[in-house]
Amino acid sequence: MAGPTPQQRADYLVRRLEQLIREGKTAHGMSFKTWQALARAELGNAFADFERQLVKSRQDAVGKRLILVGASTVVTIGFWGAILTVDRRYGDLAAQVFIGAGLLVAVVGLEIFFRRMATRYRTIAREKGFERIEDFDKQLKRLEAEIWLKMKKTREQSEESSPK
Repeated sequence: MAGPTPQQRADYLVRRLEQLIREGKTAHGMSFKTWQALARAELGNAFADFERQLVKSRQDAVGKRLILVGASTVVTIGFWGAILTVDRRYGDLAAQVFIGAGLLVAVVGLEIFFRRMATRYRTIAREKGFERIEDFDKQLKRLEAEIWLKMKKTREQSEESSPK
């Protein structure tokens, strides 16, 4: 069963934000900061839910792959073990098949390990990117405040210097 489509998720978020605005509305309306905080919380919840579903589907796929490879390895080893028990002529071939099956399990294990490392690296890189954006936003707000103060001082000086 598939989850909601991106369009359905967007529609739900729009309806939810509209509901929050209507509930939080006062005679003067809702302040932008309040709306921004509510929207941030709703979007954060939606993104977290999406990421949880994505991680779960990836884990399911990796788990299924691991079960398939593990089961086929056990069946292969069992089959060639039975052949080896019946007739010792196939000992070298059975040993090579056992080595191949073991290597296959090792490769799948390494794949899972490298996928986890890559996911962890992408998460760290994304967090650093968001931190850089936040730092840049703080710098912009600081510069904006400084410019506003300079403009205010300039206006006051021009008003003082202009003849009345």
